[in-house]
Order: sequence, then C-alpha cells, then structure tokens
Amino acid sequence: MARSLYRVIYDDISAQIASGALKAGAKLESETELARRYQVSRMTVRQALDLLIADELVTRKRGSGSYVREHPRRGRRLNRLRSFAQELASPEEAVTSQVLSATEEEAPAGVADRLGLEVHDAVNRIRRLRLVGGVPAAVQDAWVPYAVAPGLVRDPLVEGSLYRTLTEKHGLKLRWADQTMTAALLEPAEAELLGAAVGGAVLHSLRITYSDTERAVEYTNSWTLPEFPLLLRIDAE
Repeated sequence: MARSLYRVIYDDISAQIASGALKAGAKLESETELARRYQVSRMTVRQALDLLIADELVTRKRGSGSYVREHPRRGRRLNRLRSFAQELASPEEAVTSQVLSATEEEAPAGVADRLGLEVHDAVNRIRRLRLVGGVPAAVQDAWVPYAVAPGLVRDPLVEGSLYRTLTEKHGLKLRWADQTMTAALLEPAEAELLGAAVGGAVLHSLRITYSDTERAVEYTNSWTLPEFPLLLRIDAE
C-alpha cells in the first residue's frame, strides 16, 4: 500500500529541515506552489502543513505564509514510524551517525525470537552512535535478517539511515513497529560511548519494525540520554 500523498509531502519537507536544506526561518512555497510541485490538491498540501505545524517543525503566519520554526522544540517525535534523524528533525542541529560495528552474525536466541527466525540464522548487526549537533545522544544496536537485506553491512548506509537503506537499496516497505520504552541506568559500555556517568539515567527502548508483508525486518535496542525527551501528539477520539 502506497503512502498517503500528504505523508509524502510531510516526509520530504521534514527531511529537508533535518538536513538543513530548509533553514530556520525559511519561508515555504505557497500552498498553490506546493500543490503544483507535488502534483496534488491544495487540500492535500494543507494536510501536510497541518502535520508539520503539529510536530512544531513549521509555523503559519496569518497573511504571510508558512515558515520553518526558528526554535523547534527539542525531542523525539514518536507519533509515526520514522528514522531517528526524522524523529529529531531540526534546522539547527544536524543528526549524524558513527558506525561502531557492522557484522554478519548468527542470531542469538533473544534476537531470533523477536525476528521470527531460527536460532543461528544469519543476521546483519549494526551498532551506531547517534549524534545531534555533534553531541552523543543515543547508542543503537540493530539486527536485520540477512535474507531481507543481503550485504547490508558491507556497504555504507544511505546518509547514515538504516530505514532509508532498507527501503531505497533493498526494496522493503516499512509499515509499522512495536516499541517498548523504560527508564534504565547506564552500563559502562554505553556510558563511555555517550560520555555520561555509569549508573546515570537513560531511556532504554526496544523496537521491532515490520514490513508491509507483516514480516519482522528490524529489531533494535537503543539507549537515549534524557536530554532528548519524547514528544507525542495525542488525538482525541
């Protein structure tokens, strides 16, 4: 199933904000111009802009138009399935990755269970340090079945993004994810990577991402510092 057209526009504009292509204070094209660019109706454009405004990436000035926010609220927006960089999209702080290791391994029991594999099936494992504005923000340990992305660990990720690599290079269509989040204390290995104190507070999350065929295609453990809180929009029923 294809993405909704307004989500295509939302994802494209938020990616431009995250990369700095659209800088803080930049004026967006008018609704008419955006509708022409994306070949959609103005109503579809308005849906995308409303979502960007709700996520505090864009602001609308009456009688003037829509602008990239000067000071977007810092935090991870988890109301949709997005990459870490998109969750933290900001025109002021670039999100980058440092690959700590990228290996082909045999799936341990816990990983095999979560990915629906047999123990010792081949998996790709990628450990990354995620930085925001050059400052360590999170450690992520991702496991991907070898069968769905052969050679994943042998080539660089597309602009440091695992999700973009899975979709653009391996043809996967990511559809949804199950995620649990708990407060935890930093162990020595993660504390050293994050430049934080052992035993300090950290948000530990587990995410299993599924494709449009309902197959588990990624299992990730992540440890995120509390300076990057969760931002959720909760709609009324």
